[in-house]
Parts: sequence; structure tokens; C-alpha cells
Amino acid sequence: MDDPSRKAPNHLPAHVSFPEDWEHKHTDRTWGCITRVVHRLPDGRLHIWTSRRHRKGLGALIKHSPAHDWAVLERLARENLRQFHWWGWSLNRLSWWIGLIFILGSICFVLGTVPLAYEAVADWMGWSQWALDFTCFLGSVFFTVGSYMLVLEALNASSDPSSKHAAKPPRPRWRWLGWEWGRIDFRIASVQLTGAIVFNINCGMALVEGLDWWQSDLFVWTPSTLASCCFVTASYLGLLEVTHRRWAWQVWDMSWWINLFSLLGSLGFLCSSLVGYFGQGPVQFPQWWGNMFALMMGSWFFLFSTYLLVPEVLSEEEEQDAPAAG
Repeated sequence: MDDPSRKAPNHLPAHVSFPEDWEHKHTDRTWGCITRVVHRLPDGRLHIWTSRRHRKGLGALIKHSPAHDWAVLERLARENLRQFHWWGWSLNRLSWWIGLIFILGSICFVLGTVPLAYEAVADWMGWSQWALDFTCFLGSVFFTVGSYMLVLEALNASSDPSSKHAAKPPRPRWRWLGWEWGRIDFRIASVQLTGAIVFNINCGMALVEGLDWWQSDLFVWTPSTLASCCFVTASYLGLLEVTHRRWAWQVWDMSWWINLFSLLGSLGFLCSSLVGYFGQGPVQFPQWWGNMFALMMGSWFFLFSTYLLVPEVLSEEEEQDAPAAG
């Protein structure tokens, strides 16, 4: 393998080192970032590297195919689906821990928002408004921790373009901070982390009682709106990373559903934030549909999305064919 620190050609990701005897066939790029690279191995097989699979430690797709039509890659992706695992433990994988942390955060949001939308649930739970707001704040803390772990996942991805590496340290030295804006996986993680940090302000200020309407707009709904815009952006970037184009339907792909549910959840939070501006003050809108219901549905969509992060890792446990030595 070549030194990954060397300057890579513009059709190859700089953080991955591909052997020189692999024949480059195709590169997909969206928003200036490389999302998929296809090589033909010396033994004739196709080596399909993708950004998401690489950072998740799932390894590349390696297939026998004589085809030169790149539409075949979609068929190969369908063939790569593994048996779905509803749940399991993989404590040695960072991606599994990321999924667990986000699931806990999403559960907190569901517990904190469903009673806001339905009084019967609130009466049954018997929680005070402060307790519900604190549950959402706790959820925002989990989301911040999980978002930072996404950054670590991107920064510490292995330079090996094909082998599964989640069970061992991907690099000799662990990187806690870094800046690699040219990579779509780093953009996703950094935008998500920015939104999560800002969202802590929103959820924290919601615990403060006695705010005037303009103070609520400034300290609660403004950071909520900014954070939701970050979540929408990160979710859409996640779809780009999976589909390798501005939009595509890939209902057979679990990663596509993860990012779609995340996008729907982000839009629910954004709708709630925008309508929340008009909950009090000189101009008021009805709050149930646009604020409370949208926030609750956004929380459920986030839960669907984050839950699938665990099966995504577990459903890829079967060993794939190893590439021929370069």
C-alpha cells in the first residue's frame, strides 16, 4: 500500500491508500466530495469503495462482474444485503456505540415530546413540565456525545480501502480533533455536532421559567431553528453519501432509510421551531400541529433512524471475499 499521507489524485479520496496495480474504473463525486470509487482488481473482480461503508468499518464490496455499465453497481448493492438483525451486541465497534448513544437520546426526546402532544399521556405519566423539558435536555446531551463520536469515527477511519477494521484500532494513534472538510463523512459529522451543541442551548433554556415571549424567541426558538437547519443539512449530506447523487430512491438500502428518517426527523424539529416563534407575543399561531405534533413526530423519526444504526452494523458481520493482494 502507498503512504496515505501522499497527495492522492483528484479522483481518489486523500485519506485512503489504493494499491497502484488496481485499475481505476469510476469515481462518484457529490458537492465536491468523493462518495464512491470503483477499481478492477488484478484478478478481475470489482472493488467498490464507498465513503459510508469505509467510515463504518464495513469493508468494501468486492464482486465478480464483467460488466462495464456502471448502472450494474445498483444491482450489486442490492445483492449485498445481509440478513436483518433486530438487535445484538458489538461492544468493540465504535459504530455500534454511536448507534446506542443516539438511540438513548432519541428515547429521551420521545418521552419528553409525546406527553406535550397528548394530554392523556401526560396525565398517565404524571410528569411535571420541568421533568419533560429536562428529559429533552438529557436527550440533547446524548445527541451531542453521539455527534462527537461521529467526528471520531470519520477522523479515525482506516487508510485500508477494503478490509474490515472495526474490531481493531483503525490507526496507530487515535485522533481526537482534526479538520478534513474535503471529506463528506467529516462534513456530515461536523455539521451534526454543530447542530447538537446549539440544540443544547435550546433545551437548556427551556428549563428556565418565567421567560418573556421575546426571550423565548431569542434563547429557545432561535437556537432550535439553527440547530434544526444543521440537522437537515447533515441528514441530506448523509443521503448524498449513500446515493452518490442529489437524490435517488434506494429502498433496498438500510443506510438510505437511516438518512431518510433522520431527514424527516430534522424537518419535524425545524417545523416545530419555526411555529414555536408564534406561541406567544403579538402574533400567535395554533401550536398543536405545527409545534407539538411536529416535534413529537420528529422525535419518532429520529428514533427509527438511530435504531437502524445498530442493525446496519450487525447485518454486515458475514465475512466478504478478501481482495487479491496487490
